[in-house]
Amino acid sequence: MVKMIVMDLDGTLLTDDKTISNYTLSVLEKCKNRGIKIVLATARSEKSAKRCIELVKPDSMILNGGALVLTNDQKIMYKKLLSVETSDGILHECVNNKNVRHLTAETETKYYVSYKEPAYHPDYTHGEYYDFSNPLSQETYKITAEITDRKIALDIENRFTESTLISFSGENWHRFAHKEAGKIDALYAVANHESIPLSEIMAFGDDYNDIEMIKNCGIGIAMENGIDEIKRAAKYICGKNNEDGIGKWIEKTML
Repeated sequence: MVKMIVMDLDGTLLTDDKTISNYTLSVLEKCKNRGIKIVLATARSEKSAKRCIELVKPDSMILNGGALVLTNDQKIMYKKLLSVETSDGILHECVNNKNVRHLTAETETKYYVSYKEPAYHPDYTHGEYYDFSNPLSQETYKITAEITDRKIALDIENRFTESTLISFSGENWHRFAHKEAGKIDALYAVANHESIPLSEIMAFGDDYNDIEMIKNCGIGIAMENGIDEIKRAAKYICGKNNEDGIGKWIEKTML
């Protein structure tokens, strides 16, 4: 019996133009009316996920790739930040490497970016320019870096035992975060809070940072548009994010 549904956002619940159809929203509402908990699990911060949160109205939110979990009344259920020393160390390594193009850093109060160009999407207009050649001197939920060679990202990761690296498919962006700040770490916290075993959780995802969540939940479902690695880890494959894959799967198997 499924008591909780967990969904990634980009490439999963969201279409490529970053929207959620009314059809899928109505399916999720039916699930909530049946007492099924709805959880969003995204690499986005609370601010960049705000529009989606307001649409879905989830019971819990796994944010920053698992570094922060909030309840629907904004209480902190779980959080893991990189220390000031590690954060500044990673940023220093990135700034001084010619293969690193852009940087972002998510702290408890702000979203800092290394570029002055307009945000590529309205969900990210809250970014504040920062010259990372100066120490940030703050703990961070995550640091993302545009690095042309993944080996360089791995080398930086290996210099800081507190951190771990997740890369994003189809692009050169890489995320550094606390080694206990993965989506699966956060999901354990949510499951414990709700007293729901992972065997009674259905999870949807499409990328590397969803794999452990998909593998460990009772029903792990990969999007048809997802990477091959997550398809191999999943028990099932649903339709594409642009074709209401989640909504159609839930309606067909649960409603």
